[in-house]
Amino acid sequence: AFAATATAAAAQQQVGVPKIVPTNEQLGADWGSNRVVVLVDPLSSPSVVTNEGAGWLKAAQNAMGKGGCEAYGVVRCFYGPSSILVWINRFKSKEDIGRDWGTDREAKTTATLDKLPDVGEEVRFYRRGGMHNNIAFRRGTYLIDVEGMGAPIEKLRQMAEVVDGNLLKAQGQPAPKGQRPAATK
Repeated sequence: AFAATATAAAAQQQVGVPKIVPTNEQLGADWGSNRVVVLVDPLSSPSVVTNEGAGWLKAAQNAMGKGGCEAYGVVRCFYGPSSILVWINRFKSKEDIGRDWGTDREAKTTATLDKLPDVGEEVRFYRRGGMHNNIAFRRGTYLIDVEGMGAPIEKLRQMAEVVDGNLLKAQGQPAPKGQRPAATK
């Protein structure tokens, strides 16, 4: 009973967004650099970072506190000529995430993949504007959206798997089979 309780507590452990961002070593030599676009997260130090303009920071600050959002981070990872954005949001509760994540008036949820990655508790694939492919998933109180314009779907899948593995590792849980999460920072 104690082991099950400890596992459940670890699953609910809140960790700072930087602890789940993939490293270049995890992604492989064919990936370029990655950088934080914006971060507002009281569990991180520093707790506010912006590298791509005040508009990103304003969007993050507007999201904070609304609908139970406790952390908002966007990381840009480069693969060839493409960039992949990884949106990481942490909420107060699973219920705060809601049911309509990954759906807005521009998203086409009818898009499918032959095989979705084995990430999170629920995963969705959708397209936006006919150009953006997204793999979004939720795990606990985290909602993660991997968005790529022009990037191969396999690279979006890889990114989602590594981010999910890092989240599990940071929470003290085993990473999914075959994943190489970074050591907890």
